[in-house]
Amino acid sequence: MASRRLQRIQVQLPVQFTHEDGVTGQGTLLNLSMGGCAIQSDTQVFDAMLVTMRFTPLEGKPPVTIEMGQVCWATLHEFGVKFLMVLPKERARLDRFLMTAMSSSRPSSTEAA
Repeated sequence: MASRRLQRIQVQLPVQFTHEDGVTGQGTLLNLSMGGCAIQSDTQVFDAMLVTMRFTPLEGKPPVTIEMGQVCWATLHEFGVKFLMVLPKERARLDRFLMTAMSSSRPSSTEAA
């Protein structure tokens, strides 16, 4: 049975990450969902590598920390991460950001006319 893909939103957010070899990198989140994200970075990662991530979805708010993610795919300058462990407080903040971002990206009924 195929897993259901969560809706991803397009973003341009700075992100810092540390992978299991202890290397810290930075990049840009390209898209984001409750289950994962895509990152553009010059730091090399490989499939199945474990990472910890921090990013600030809203200016002036504390960063969201993803305790553990796993690299699902990687190219020279981009990679995808599946979130494996997100603490409840962080998950709630991520959910609020995504709900706000999705609702602001939908056209209003007056724009559709």
